[in-house]
Amino acid sequence: MNCRKATLGIALGAALLMPLAGCAKIRLDVARMCRAHGGTYNASTQQCTYPASTRSAQQYCEGEGGYYDPNSQTCEVGRE
Repeated sequence: MNCRKATLGIALGAALLMPLAGCAKIRLDVARMCRAHGGTYNASTQQCTYPASTRSAQQYCEGEGGYYDPNSQTCEVGRE
Protein backbone atom coordinates (compact mmCIF):
# COMPACT_ATOMS: atom_id res chain seq x y z
CA MET A 1 0.00 0.00 0.00
CA ASN A 2 1.43 3.34 -0.92
CA CYS A 3 1.48 6.35 1.40
CA ARG A 4 -1.21 8.25 -0.47
CA LYS A 5 -3.76 5.42 -0.09
CA ALA A 6 -2.84 4.93 3.58
CA THR A 7 -3.23 8.64 4.29
CA LEU A 8 -6.57 8.73 2.48
CA GLY A 9 -7.78 5.70 4.47
CA ILE A 10 -6.76 7.26 7.79
CA ALA A 11 -8.38 10.60 6.88
CA LEU A 12 -11.60 8.89 5.78
CA GLY A 13 -11.72 6.77 8.95
CA ALA A 14 -11.19 9.82 11.16
CA ALA A 15 -13.88 11.78 9.28
CA LEU A 16 -16.39 8.98 9.85
CA LEU A 17 -15.60 8.65 13.56
CA MET A 18 -15.58 12.37 14.43
CA PRO A 19 -19.39 12.79 14.52
CA LEU A 20 -19.65 9.89 16.97
CA ALA A 21 -17.56 11.76 19.54
CA GLY A 22 -20.40 14.23 20.09
CA CYS A 23 -22.91 11.48 20.87
CA ALA A 24 -21.48 10.55 24.27
CA LYS A 25 -24.02 10.35 27.09
CA ILE A 26 -23.37 11.48 30.62
CA ARG A 27 -25.20 9.80 33.49
CA LEU A 28 -25.51 11.78 36.68
CA ASP A 29 -26.37 10.20 40.02
CA VAL A 30 -29.55 11.92 41.28
CA ALA A 31 -28.61 11.49 44.94
CA ARG A 32 -25.32 13.24 44.24
CA MET A 33 -27.12 15.98 42.32
CA CYS A 34 -29.51 16.46 45.22
CA ARG A 35 -26.66 16.72 47.74
CA ALA A 36 -24.83 19.11 45.40
CA HIS A 37 -27.81 21.43 45.67
CA GLY A 38 -27.77 21.18 49.46
CA GLY A 39 -30.59 18.68 49.65
CA THR A 40 -31.23 15.30 51.20
CA TYR A 41 -32.18 12.45 48.87
CA ASN A 42 -34.68 9.78 49.91
CA ALA A 43 -34.16 6.70 47.74
CA SER A 44 -37.42 5.00 48.77
CA THR A 45 -39.58 7.99 47.73
CA GLN A 46 -37.12 9.13 45.05
CA GLN A 47 -37.42 12.72 46.25
CA CYS A 48 -34.95 15.44 47.04
CA THR A 49 -35.75 17.70 49.98
CA TYR A 50 -33.77 20.87 50.42
CA PRO A 51 -34.04 24.20 52.16
CA ALA A 52 -34.16 27.31 50.01
CA SER A 53 -30.68 28.79 49.77
CA THR A 54 -28.43 30.79 47.49
CA ARG A 55 -25.31 29.18 46.09
CA SER A 56 -22.57 30.63 43.96
CA ALA A 57 -22.06 29.43 40.42
CA GLN A 58 -18.73 27.95 41.50
CA GLN A 59 -20.35 26.03 44.36
CA TYR A 60 -23.07 24.72 42.07
CA CYS A 61 -20.57 23.66 39.39
CA GLU A 62 -18.13 22.01 41.79
CA GLY A 63 -21.05 20.22 43.44
CA GLU A 64 -21.73 18.60 40.08
CA GLY A 65 -18.09 17.51 39.87
CA GLY A 66 -17.17 20.20 37.38
CA TYR A 67 -14.61 22.96 36.98
CA TYR A 68 -15.93 26.52 37.08
CA ASP A 69 -14.25 29.10 34.85
CA PRO A 70 -15.10 32.55 36.23
CA ASN A 71 -13.83 34.33 33.11
CA SER A 72 -16.29 32.66 30.74
CA GLN A 73 -18.81 31.88 33.50
CA THR A 74 -19.07 28.26 32.36
CA CYS A 75 -19.00 24.90 34.10
CA GLU A 76 -16.95 22.13 32.50
CA VAL A 77 -18.07 18.65 33.53
CA GLY A 78 -15.92 15.62 32.79
CA ARG A 79 -12.60 17.45 32.99
CA GLU A 80 -9.66 15.27 33.81
